[in-house]
Amino acid sequence: MRCSIQAVEQLVLVNPIGLEDWQAEGVPYASVDQLYQGELKTSFDSIKAYQQRFYYNGKWKPEYDRWVSMLAGMYAGPGKEIVAWNQAQTSEMLFTQPVIHEFGNIQAPTLLMIGGRDRTAPGANRAPVEIARRLGNYPELGRRAAQAIPNATLVAFPELGHSPQVEAPEQFHRSLLWGLSAQRQ
Repeated sequence: MRCSIQAVEQLVLVNPIGLEDWQAEGVPYASVDQLYQGELKTSFDSIKAYQQRFYYNGKWKPEYDRWVSMLAGMYAGPGKEIVAWNQAQTSEMLFTQPVIHEFGNIQAPTLLMIGGRDRTAPGANRAPVEIARRLGNYPELGRRAAQAIPNATLVAFPELGHSPQVEAPEQFHRSLLWGLSAQRQ
């Protein structure tokens, strides 16, 4: 968003991470080294548990396993330390450089696609319960982001989670194509 903003003609954001400033919300900071140690423990089971809780509102279908396997394979392969380190760096960057404060700079027509059951909130596991409980309210975060981004169109999927393209691909694709064509007019 920061470097190539003029080169973007049209933008699609699907349940993007960064719709809230976790530090400002009271989530405690974790260093890259601390995050790395946590990432080294990542497994198929931990990924699945996280996605089931935050991505899919507790509902799981066997076909979601392939997405977990893909990610878990990166953590189990010969470059697992690099994967864990890169994810730790990414997590720290998301925490210390939230993009929410830059939404007003986006000039391209933006299609914001939000699953209403998404509760993704990186770092919520480090926060006190009362703070963690209010994080990741994507219906509200989506509305606020759409108001902050000039030329934004919000498409809500109230019954879907973090990956609407996985949960309901036909519905997602219809909405995506509609949104892209509507923004061109």
